[in-house]
Amino acid sequence: MTACPCGSQRLYAECCQPLHQGDALAATPEQLMRSRYSAYVLAVTDYLIATHHPDFRGDLSADDLAESCQQTQWQRLEIVNAPPHQGDKGEVEFKAWFRDGTALRALHERSRFVCQQGHWLYCDGDFNPVPSAGRNAACPCGSGKKFKRCCGA
Repeated sequence: MTACPCGSQRLYAECCQPLHQGDALAATPEQLMRSRYSAYVLAVTDYLIATHHPDFRGDLSADDLAESCQQTQWQRLEIVNAPPHQGDKGEVEFKAWFRDGTALRALHERSRFVCQQGHWLYCDGDFNPVPSAGRNAACPCGSGKKFKRCCGA
């Protein structure tokens, strides 16, 4: 049994997998955000396309997503803020940590979501730069250790 990549502390089969397989729908923007992160980790590109609002998707394809998923070593998801949604709109602020060579970096975004016919969809987001963690820098996981002795080991 495998833990869900979204960081929920639940098993994948009981968390994001039912959403990825179409057996359940995300009930909140946060649940959709978590399931989309897991889909990036596991390269479930059809789910990523299906949960991306078509008006905001542009020319994004499953092939583009598959290449991105293959090239990125996702480490963990940190939900910074997920206020209760207001009607059919919601936001989730998160940091998605990934390895870039020997550095640990984060994609920090405040994402916007909309619910249409009972389906939450990702629209777009505002990015905030996060400095990378060099080998001798404090680990961004908050352990108090140097990156090289913690997540960089």
